[in-house]
Amino acid sequence: MQAAPAVTAARGVMVTGHRLFRVPLAAAYGMASRLEHLPRWSDLWMRADTLEKRAGRWVLRLRGFLAGLPVESVVRAQLEPGQAVRWRQAHGTLLHYAGQFEVEPVEDGVRVRYTVELDPGIEMLDEASVHRVAVQEVERTLDRMKWSAERELVAEEVRLMKVRPAVQEAREEAAEPRTEPVQEAAQPASPPEPAAQPPRRRRRKRRRRAGPPPAQPTPGAAEA
Repeated sequence: MQAAPAVTAARGVMVTGHRLFRVPLAAAYGMASRLEHLPRWSDLWMRADTLEKRAGRWVLRLRGFLAGLPVESVVRAQLEPGQAVRWRQAHGTLLHYAGQFEVEPVEDGVRVRYTVELDPGIEMLDEASVHRVAVQEVERTLDRMKWSAERELVAEEVRLMKVRPAVQEAREEAAEPRTEPVQEAAQPASPPEPAAQPPRRRRRKRRRRAGPPPAQPTPGAAEA
């Protein structure tokens, strides 16, 4: 949705825009109500410091740049739980500054409306220039908030999709009856193998030396 045409207020201009966030109401309001995170999405503010925080009331110092010039604004914010957060400058370099986020549940999600009232009090900026600054602040802030909110929702859904199968598997394992593992029948122990015996040495038989053969009688001696 495009921001509504700027309205010339009693002090500067006022611009309103809205977006449809496809997230739960609590998520949209939680994002809008945390003004210390405004610099994450805003083109105007670069830093937010909490000075005071009470139930339903905050005091913050916002610092940023407008038309290249450094600006600062101390704002008092009032929270309406689940509905809106509104803030207005108490003192600062701007002549006038105020803003508000409003959240409303609708059929397809949550409608977030952002309104900015701005009067820089800078002579070099005419009303048309202030209008462009305010429109840019409203449009870009809403776009970034919507993208961030829906990205976080998708990331959470993806995480749950990964967790569900593991949980279901654990439940199925718990439901299955436990069976004791079947132990195999014990095999009889085989007798130990005899230890290897060292090889026996063979005794060599000693050969007896044969004596000299017996003398043969000579023929002449027998006749005598």
